[in-house]
Amino acid sequence: MLLRTHVLGRRFISSFPALLNSKPAALQPSFDIDKIKDLPFNEKISLEWKQLIPYKINLNKEEVPVLFLHGLFGSKLSFNKAGRLFSEVTKIPTFAVDLRNHGESPHVLPFSYTQMAQDVYHFIQERKWDKCVLIGHSMGAKVAMLVSLLYPELVHKLVVVDNTPHSMPLDPHYKLDVLGMCEVEAHPELYKKGSNGRRVTEVKPISKFLSKYEKSPLVRSLLMSNLLLTHKNIANPHVKDRLKEVFRIPVMNFWKHDIIKSVESWPDLPTNFEKYTQPTLVMYGNQSPFVKPDYFPEFERYFTDLKFKEFNCGHWISHDLPGEFVNELVKFISPFWKKGENEKQSSKKKLKPRPRLS
Repeated sequence: MLLRTHVLGRRFISSFPALLNSKPAALQPSFDIDKIKDLPFNEKISLEWKQLIPYKINLNKEEVPVLFLHGLFGSKLSFNKAGRLFSEVTKIPTFAVDLRNHGESPHVLPFSYTQMAQDVYHFIQERKWDKCVLIGHSMGAKVAMLVSLLYPELVHKLVVVDNTPHSMPLDPHYKLDVLGMCEVEAHPELYKKGSNGRRVTEVKPISKFLSKYEKSPLVRSLLMSNLLLTHKNIANPHVKDRLKEVFRIPVMNFWKHDIIKSVESWPDLPTNFEKYTQPTLVMYGNQSPFVKPDYFPEFERYFTDLKFKEFNCGHWISHDLPGEFVNELVKFISPFWKKGENEKQSSKKKLKPRPRLS
C-alpha cells in the first residue's frame, strides 16, 4: 500500500528551499487544502480490469474464475506475474481490477469499504459470473472480506492476504506517503516536461524527493508506479487536469478527505449478519503488524471455515516470497492439483521481486 526516491537538480534547490529543508513528519502541507476541488459523487461505476493470461496455455473456462483485489496505491498490475503463474499452473481464468480511485478506474467519491465492495459486486454482475474466488491484499483484503459477507452467494472461496476485519490505526508513514505525493503534485512544472507539460519525465528527482517521506525503496516504487509517464497514462479520461496532475490517482483528494482514516476502518455490520461459511484462507507475514495470532478471534466473528497460513516475511508476501505465495494459492483454490507437478512448475519460474506488488 505505498512508495519514494529523487535527486533534485541544482536549478530546483534555489527555487524551492522550503520544500527541500522541510520536515515531513510535521505533516504540514505547503498547499491550500481549501483550493482542492472535490471529486464527483458516483455510487455506481464500472471498474477497469485485466485478465492475467499465461502464455501458450489453454484455460479451462468452466472453472470458477479468480479475481485479485490490490491494496492502497496499487492497481490491476499489482499481481500481474503471480496471477499469470497461478493461471498457468491451474488453467483457471484469472482477473484483476483497479478499485475506485486507483489505476484507470474512475476518480469519484465516496471512498469507503462498503462502496468498494459494491463496485466489486457490480463488476461480477457485469461479467455475468455465477461466482468467483476473491483474493485481496491489504486494503483489497478488507474489500474481499466485505464482499463475501454482503454477497456470499457470489464468492466461492476467499483468500485474505495480510489484513484483519477490524479497525486498526496505520503506521504514520502511510499518511506521509500521501503528503509526499501531494507535495510533488503541488509543483508539476518541476517534473512534467514531456508532451507540452503533460507527461512526467523527471522520475529520479521525484524519487529523491519522496525519499524524504518514505524510506522504503519498495514502497517508493509502488507510489511511483502511479506516475503519468506514458501517452496512454495522460490519455486516461479520469485524469482531469493534464497540466497539473502528476499521478494517476487523485492524491490531493486523498489528503483532503483523509484516505488513510478510511483505509484504517472496518464498517459496522448489522448485528444479525450471517457468517461467511465457504473456505477462507488467511495468509499473513509474521513480520507484519496487520495480522497477529491475537487477532484470529476477529476472523472467527465473521468466517466459519478458516485456515491460517504464516509466511516468514512482512506485509508484502507476494513480493517477498512469490513462489510460496502462488503454491499456497494453488493448493487452496484448485482442489485436484497435482502436488509434485504444480510445485515444480511454480518453483521452476523464478519470480523476481516486483516493487509494485501491493
